[in-house]
Amino acid sequence: MTHPTRRALGSSADGVTSPEAQPTRRELRERERAAESIAVTTSEARAAERVTLIEGSAPLYTSRRAMRESATRAAEDLPVQMAEATYVAPRLTVDAPALGAGESIRIESLGVRQPRAFSPRVLSSAPAAPPRAPRAARRLAQRITAAGALLFIGSLVVVTSLPAQAVQSPGGLDPEVAQIEGAAEAQTLEGSANGTTQFLARDDVVVNDQIASARMAPGELAAYQAVADGEAPGPSYTGDPAFPQVWGMLETSYVQTPLPHMDQVPVSSGFGYRPGGFHGGSDFTPGLGTEIRPIANGVVSAVWQGNNPGGGGYAVFIDHNIDGEFFQSWYAHMLPGSIQVEVGQVVDITTVVGQVGNSGRSTGPHLHLELKNSDYVSFDPVLWLQTREQNLEHRPY
Repeated sequence: MTHPTRRALGSSADGVTSPEAQPTRRELRERERAAESIAVTTSEARAAERVTLIEGSAPLYTSRRAMRESATRAAEDLPVQMAEATYVAPRLTVDAPALGAGESIRIESLGVRQPRAFSPRVLSSAPAAPPRAPRAARRLAQRITAAGALLFIGSLVVVTSLPAQAVQSPGGLDPEVAQIEGAAEAQTLEGSANGTTQFLARDDVVVNDQIASARMAPGELAAYQAVADGEAPGPSYTGDPAFPQVWGMLETSYVQTPLPHMDQVPVSSGFGYRPGGFHGGSDFTPGLGTEIRPIANGVVSAVWQGNNPGGGGYAVFIDHNIDGEFFQSWYAHMLPGSIQVEVGQVVDITTVVGQVGNSGRSTGPHLHLELKNSDYVSFDPVLWLQTREQNLEHRPY
């Protein structure tokens, strides 16, 4: 058996396909750069497709260099008007009371050196040489070009920094820039007299002051109170108003905290489960003796003089008609002897219900505020007041 020679082996190896060679690091970097350039070009093309140019709007530049080059080209195209050189004839002033008397003559001329004294009979002065036109014209052209370039660049900066809606045509907004559907009705101002004071009232503006509308005048309170006095009180634990007739007349949308005269009120215990059981309200600790006001207009449905069965001590229940829905607010653990309302009394947001105390099952002075809905289920009063966007500003009632 004969063994193949090295040449035979080499020739046979030519027909065998070798595996593909691995790229070098340099080739990999070049491929990455090419891919990045393709990605940038693609993103710029997509961005250009999303841009809609409006006729007459400021040009768009992709770089500061492009903006400078455009400003330079525009400055070069600006027309330059060469100022014509003017020749000023010399002005002669002769101070010679008597020519021929040997007096000196003073010559004052623009651009002419004052000559020495000479005989008045030989009067001559050379005219002033005109300024050198080429150098002066060159300086003037340079100044005009520089000023024009600065003005053009400044206008580009101002125009490109403003939104498209800020650039209006002389006749108003460009219809391609902004379109307003429907023609706005003309607004008129008319004067209305109120005693000796004149006011301006606009016919299409209505100011809705919820706080002012929620407050009741003494006559209004008396009218509602007369309706409540004609009703027999019903139960206060059913989820229905104890005085349905007057309750239906006290519908309101404005709610507030029970301590509207305070900017910040600490909450010692919130709504929900806590050690010892479920807490159906929120506890506020504004301080012993702080005045309490109702969260909204309503009618008092129950008053407990220290004998609240739930451990609330001195407590007051008020029925509210808020946007046509029934709500009941509880104010518990009040100071003994501080309750200033009674069952069947109509109250508004300025009425003082009582003062913060420590009565009933309480470990310290605080106000227990609890809210019930028409199903007579308690819910979080703090969260509800926040969602109602009640007014939390200080109001000195």
